[in-house]
Amino acid sequence: MSRWLDEEGRGLRARLMALAAGPMEQVDSTAVEVLGCAVFAWQRARNAVLDRIASGALGDRAPSCLAEIPGVPTDVFKVARVACFPEASCERVFETSGTTQEVHGRHEFADLSLYAAAAETAAARWLLPGSGYRCLLLAEPEDLAPTSSLSFMLARFAARWHQGSTDPWVVRRAALDSAAVAAVVTAACGDGMPVALLGTSFSFVHLLDALRDRRWRLPPGSVAMPTGGFKGRSREIEPGVLRGMIGEAFGLVEADVLGEYGMTELSSQGYEARREGRASYRVPPWVRVSMVDAVTLREVPRGEVGLVRIVDLMNLGSSVAIQTSDLGRIDADGDGFVVLGRAPGATPRGCARAMDAALSSG
Repeated sequence: MSRWLDEEGRGLRARLMALAAGPMEQVDSTAVEVLGCAVFAWQRARNAVLDRIASGALGDRAPSCLAEIPGVPTDVFKVARVACFPEASCERVFETSGTTQEVHGRHEFADLSLYAAAAETAAARWLLPGSGYRCLLLAEPEDLAPTSSLSFMLARFAARWHQGSTDPWVVRRAALDSAAVAAVVTAACGDGMPVALLGTSFSFVHLLDALRDRRWRLPPGSVAMPTGGFKGRSREIEPGVLRGMIGEAFGLVEADVLGEYGMTELSSQGYEARREGRASYRVPPWVRVSMVDAVTLREVPRGEVGLVRIVDLMNLGSSVAIQTSDLGRIDADGDGFVVLGRAPGATPRGCARAMDAALSSG
């Protein structure tokens, strides 16, 4: 699993695994800063794309903190290989979704252990705090969608939390088995087993259409997680409206319908903290989210709208810092963030400059 790593890399991986395994409340923020900068230095020495972006932003100096690490724009994953290991060591490639005409971003992994550990830890904190659920996964199963990071994540959740003999996967080859969903939900309401309805927003729309006016009241502890947008789809529903429709169909209060913020280019996820009375996203302590100016890529003050920039220490094999084209805002108290959609128009100027640096040959 760690054959692709040298001695320094194995040491970094061990420290990252310890972060994911321990209590979030005990993670020291200063230790995260030090570890993140060490991961970046290790990555920069092994990937020319990162080094070119870093040279354009920092010159020869090292960043003094996580906020100074230049982010790799997500568009770079569409046109360049962002990996710190040889192609022969690649075990899985996740690809971005979108229209068939679109160039897909590719995120390569030499192993997925950090991804799995981070995903389960974050889900246990905000999404699936119980010991077991009757899982219903509204996405293609992992064997049919090997390039889907969502399917990989949901498969880990099913392995850890799913209870019962029913197959948790209810979408195959773009066909949704709404009858299976109805049967499982009805049985769970009878035996009191909490249900976890997890999947793509568009699959939830299809499910609600198929169920028509059927209604249930799911057992206490049940949760629904619609994730992803409607890019390339002919029908779109505003997230708040979809959340209300899901709650009405399955008897869930607003706090039990949670959004997830994840990206193909990341190894960690954020979740809406609705069960804590907050609608904004929360991330684990090894992730830092900030908003930056679209031109300068410098951090903007809390409360101001900017481009979402994410530092994810679990991205050991690619890039620890990712620059998105999503617009967002940090909460006034700094505890969470909201996403306001994609920046309109062309690639933001700051991201375009970083892309030029990444693709430069000299």
